[in-house]
This record gives sequence, C-alpha cells and structure tokens, in this order.
Amino acid sequence: MPMDFPDLDSLKRAGSMWKFREINNNESEESYRSALADFVADKDFIESQEIRNKVGWNKWTADQNKDILTRGYMRK
Repeated sequence: MPMDFPDLDSLKRAGSMWKFREINNNESEESYRSALADFVADKDFIESQEIRNKVGWNKWTADQNKDILTRGYMRK
C-alpha cells in the first residue's frame, strides 16, 4: 500500500516505527528525511523512496520514477 510522508510529523512516526534516531535539534526536515530514507533503503527500498519523495509510489512523477531506477541500479 502506498504511503505519503508529507511533513515532519509523518517522518518522526516513520522513524520511530523503523527504530531510527530522533531528529537532531538543528537538523532540517530535508536532512532528516534523507537520512531516514537511506536507513530504510536496505529494509524496504520502495518505502525509502516514498519517504524521500514525500508521496506514495502511486503519485510519483516521471522524474521520481527515473530516480528510483537510478538508485536501484547504483545499489548493485
């Protein structure tokens, strides 16, 4: 099921679910989003991209689809 992660609260919930660290005091949302997505990538690659893109896979743009293909290829 596709999931959206539009804001910091949704990222914090995902971070807690994945047993990821809490956001640092001076850390931006985008920095935390990227770190969480990287952490989740080995466990659930699609969800990591949903975190990175802020929206579920069913709402990805053509550029976001290209990005996941590139990231998937680079992981090998």
